[in-house]
Amino acid sequence: MRILVVVAVAFVVWFFLRKRDRKIRVALSSSSPAIDRWLSDALPTALAGKLGGKGIARAQIVETLSGNPDPHVVSEIETAVRAIELEYIRFPAEGSRDPRASTLEVRARVRFQDGTEENVTASIPYAEAPASVRDDFEKKATTRAFRTWDFPWMSGR
Repeated sequence: MRILVVVAVAFVVWFFLRKRDRKIRVALSSSSPAIDRWLSDALPTALAGKLGGKGIARAQIVETLSGNPDPHVVSEIETAVRAIELEYIRFPAEGSRDPRASTLEVRARVRFQDGTEENVTASIPYAEAPASVRDDFEKKATTRAFRTWDFPWMSGR
């Protein structure tokens, strides 16, 4: 009888720890659907200036970022872009101390291999930020958070 109780307790502990691990993995995401949509709209303009001289049209960049990657365009983007860094800046809502009532300014810095950079900016509701960014704002009491962003074909989405 004691063995049965020990096995049952071990199963319950394993079950809850397994669920907790899943939640942690989800919370560590560095992007969100809202950010991905915004970047797929904003990046073609930023990239077209660099890639236009190589015979790549803005429409080809849009198509590649929309989930239909052209190998030639992907290669040229990866050759031209060194990194995309996102900066989230929290602006508290007036009269509210609740961080969830705030808006965020999101700035994407597209750093190119030649040392130049393009910046694009948008404002989003706090709830549309990635879970890891919201977690930083809530636990660290900071007003800025930084993340890198990878192209869709790099993360296997």
